[in-house]
Amino acid sequence: MFLNLLTGFLKRIQEKNIKYTKAEFEKIWTYCFAWAVGGLFETEEREKFHKLMEQIGAPLPMISGVKMGQEKETIYDFFINLETLDWKQWEAESWVPPKRLEFS
Repeated sequence: MFLNLLTGFLKRIQEKNIKYTKAEFEKIWTYCFAWAVGGLFETEEREKFHKLMEQIGAPLPMISGVKMGQEKETIYDFFINLETLDWKQWEAESWVPPKRLEFS
């Protein structure tokens, strides 16, 4: 899974002819590693894994503390923007329900 994620990122970056630094590569590597290892973890385990990565000095996104609910933010609440190669908090797109079809 890790190699699939990393390959996907690097292919997209190469297609866009984006130059990246060692620090940006480490950020991408960390993101892929986190999802490959902890993608199936429950929320509590994700928080523990995030703290472990923090302790070893991984390049993680800036965490603002507590989200609107009771859950804490972790790396799993962010993605890497391919335009800027920076962390961006994931937000659900607004959804507009389709118009109801009327049959006569």
